[in-house]
Amino acid sequence: MLTMCALLLTGLLTACGTQQPQGTESAAETEGMAETQPAEQTEAGAQETVTGQNTDPQTALGEMEALLGMQDEETADLLGGGEENWTEDKSFYIGRHYEVEMGGTVYQVHTSCDDAKIVNSVSVWLSDGERSVPQEEVDQWVQILNEFTGTEPVYDETTSEAGSKNWKWMADGNIITLNWLDTIFTISMNPAVGELK
Repeated sequence: MLTMCALLLTGLLTACGTQQPQGTESAAETEGMAETQPAEQTEAGAQETVTGQNTDPQTALGEMEALLGMQDEETADLLGGGEENWTEDKSFYIGRHYEVEMGGTVYQVHTSCDDAKIVNSVSVWLSDGERSVPQEEVDQWVQILNEFTGTEPVYDETTSEAGSKNWKWMADGNIITLNWLDTIFTISMNPAVGELK
């Protein structure tokens, strides 16, 4: 009789120990949910960050080149909006600063104007001295500019006295120059003047 009671009691305790109240999860299930939920949120956040970042360099370069010859005030809202650039004492107006996204990377773009506030130069800073620029990146931009202008550079890898390498394209009445000196890597756009036209 005692043995029978002991067996019944053991069975009841075992059954009660394995049941969980409705609406609760085991610690392992809760941990699993905690791990998957942030991962899903992170993935969604990354998608939001990536959206709109892959601006085609050809399109962006075309928009920048179009600034040449424009009245400065007409360029204020272009390229996502520009910020006025004055000398430190505010005595001379230089042009505007922009941030332009190409291929998922944001670059600093600067215009300069003549005395009539007409844009006569556009500079794109692909690297401003904070990192070393590898040859592969340079080659990539040479190819991008070849495609953009539809021409080959007028001179290629000509080393200046300062040690920089320069590539120059002439197309549509403008001169586009790619300059590379280790950590400084820029694109300059200017109207061709005089005999360079």
